[in-house]
Amino acid sequence: MLKRTISMSLKAIRNGMLWLVPCLMISSFIGLATGVLDILNIGSDETHLMLNILRHELVALYPYLFCTSISTMMAIQWRLPRTPIGMLSIVYLALAHQVMDTGSQMVSSMMTFVGITLPLLFVPVLAAIKERKWTKILRVDVGGELVQDSMNLIIPSILCSFVVIVYSLALDGISGFFEFIWLRESLDVFSQPLQSGLFYSAFNSLFWFVGINGYYALSSMVEPLNEALEFNHSLVQVGADPATIINMSFLSSFVFIGGSGATLGLICAILLFSSDKRMRLIAFASLPLGILGINELLMFSLPLIFNLRLLVPLVLAPAANLLISYLIIEADWVSAASYMAPIPSPMFFNAYISTGGDPFSIVLQLLGLLVSLLIYTPFVVFMERSSQSEVIYIPSLDTTLDRREEEAYILSTDPVNEALTRGTEYQGLVKKIRRIREREFFLEYQPQKSVSTEKIVSAEALIRIRDNFGNVEQPGKFMPLFEKAGLLKEIDLWVVGRAVEDSKIWREKGLNLQVCVNIGSKTISSMTAVDKIIELISQVPGVVSFEITEESLVNHNNKVETNIGKLHDAGSEVHIDDFGTGFSSLSYLNHFEIDAIKIDRSFVLALGSERGQKVFSSLMGIADQLELGVIVEGVETQAQSDFVGQFNRVLVQGWAVSRSLPLEQFIKFAKESK
Repeated sequence: MLKRTISMSLKAIRNGMLWLVPCLMISSFIGLATGVLDILNIGSDETHLMLNILRHELVALYPYLFCTSISTMMAIQWRLPRTPIGMLSIVYLALAHQVMDTGSQMVSSMMTFVGITLPLLFVPVLAAIKERKWTKILRVDVGGELVQDSMNLIIPSILCSFVVIVYSLALDGISGFFEFIWLRESLDVFSQPLQSGLFYSAFNSLFWFVGINGYYALSSMVEPLNEALEFNHSLVQVGADPATIINMSFLSSFVFIGGSGATLGLICAILLFSSDKRMRLIAFASLPLGILGINELLMFSLPLIFNLRLLVPLVLAPAANLLISYLIIEADWVSAASYMAPIPSPMFFNAYISTGGDPFSIVLQLLGLLVSLLIYTPFVVFMERSSQSEVIYIPSLDTTLDRREEEAYILSTDPVNEALTRGTEYQGLVKKIRRIREREFFLEYQPQKSVSTEKIVSAEALIRIRDNFGNVEQPGKFMPLFEKAGLLKEIDLWVVGRAVEDSKIWREKGLNLQVCVNIGSKTISSMTAVDKIIELISQVPGVVSFEITEESLVNHNNKVETNIGKLHDAGSEVHIDDFGTGFSSLSYLNHFEIDAIKIDRSFVLALGSERGQKVFSSLMGIADQLELGVIVEGVETQAQSDFVGQFNRVLVQGWAVSRSLPLEQFIKFAKESK
């Protein structure tokens, strides 16, 4: 239970942050515009001030945006009304802000952390309290569901506010303790420069990992870094050598390349080595910002926050940059940073300015980018490879299980979503696939009889599995497994190919029968899959027809319509399976060129009542008006067969005709029915 709760929380964080990408983009690009105007010296001082204030105000909204978005995601998971939960999250965060010491720099820097974690606490607590009967003010519907839900949240929300206060006080105490530690452990950049730099770099990354702005969290350590820069500058001005290598300008130019965590290397690693579309899109959008040292979009959208897979390089990359840059500058190959470049300012420019115009500083910055790229690359590659499993060959289907995470929910490339459960689920899937991979896949055929001629005219192809002992498994046992593995298209293609080969056999024996194959929504909406199907059925033109479910038509997309047209051009009919069980069955007949409908067996079972007979007759009337063929499945009794038999252009399928049969038995049965 705990594992599932943590997994749901991580998923809510990830999804909540993704919803905020447009807001983060606006804020980041205002920062980009500000930097460009500063560098090019364009615009008035008032314009620059206005943009800086605007960006500051937007960044100040981050905690509230995160809190609202994540709480909304949590509300969906805990089946609570989303709008009031989102509103409560704003109130609770404001309450937490007031309870905590707002004058403390540490507390201010923690507000993003509070905004991210507060919904993880209050939403489950509120959901648990709401289940108690004594909290319900309205137990009967007197003003509608909206009024009832709103009123019944009053008591739980009041009680939950006390939980928020306790949580806030606890965080305030923790922040006070850390602030005391930081004040005591102020950096000594003159006597212990390397140790001080590594200490600041590591904790800056660790704070960002949990959503706390490292710059503000370590504000007590920033002052000595700025003082060291000013001291270096004063020495250079009088012709002396800089006193220390470690200062804020050094860290900005040569350590945190692309922002905290040296994330420009991560951006490059994703663009060079990742094929994940979502990650590449975020990396492309973050690239111009990263060049200016702005990385909020990457931090919160990828995300790096609470992303254990990227924690090591997030700490290691800036530490490696610091160590290498320190040694090179100490060897006098590059000048020490003694000037403060504008913030934000682009890569190369900030290095050149901070070193007083040393051209080798650009080479050193490139080296830092390369180092961070090399550090991030194995982790990006690992994320890419972990999106794939071992290849499991399934001989009978002549296909493999070679899953990519983006193709199946249990293997999502998202490093946060279901991070704790994915491995276990996937290993279970692999074990089940292994157990059935050596079994024989084959088709059985259930005859379809024409009411008017009393002859078998076609059959539905049904996939089966036979084990080594001859036991046959029905699709209900193994198809859900292949659906989880994302192999339904491969199954459909195998069935079509096998049905084509089997139809050749019975045609050689003088049986001019059609065969109907079910194909899923992913198959009928895939241009590639349908092209392969057309290539297969071209061997027996006009023999294979296809049944598609109403689910396949729900989206009414152009691909499905185009693919139905392709199948028609290839000489195949397209039928709607389980007609009448969906939400808008009749509307599909207007949008798509359908040749026949297959009436679901639930309508056949209802034929014992007068009302059921009227509904069935209505369906038949619609089909007759639209000149559609009709297949009635699930006909099992003589009474059902007699009732269905009074309608024209009807094919009957079910135990009243025959059960599904292996190929040889089906051929024999069809010959005898002639």
